[in-house]
Amino acid sequence: MGQSMVAIVQDDCTGCDLCIYHCPFEALLPLQLNPEGRKHNKRPVVVVEQRCVGCLSCIGSCPTDALHEVAVPPNSQASPLVIHEKGPATEPVVRWKKRSTRWP
Repeated sequence: MGQSMVAIVQDDCTGCDLCIYHCPFEALLPLQLNPEGRKHNKRPVVVVEQRCVGCLSCIGSCPTDALHEVAVPPNSQASPLVIHEKGPATEPVVRWKKRSTRWP
């Protein structure tokens, strides 16, 4: 059995942010800006590969099934999913204070 990571289908992500609060490692963050030409009004969530440990806690929280498991080969020295360059600009989410998970 190999390690797993989570990937997001950006076109299916509605930006509801439900998955953010299910990730204990803060590996899911919203983009700062909504990409041009996107059909959804809210900005999508992205996986911060360096923080994802493959616990898959977030997958069941997605109402549109945009999250899916990606298997990492068991004999790999480094995850093929980790991008070693700086990722997209994300917005920090304060999750650990009173009423932080409430909708504005």
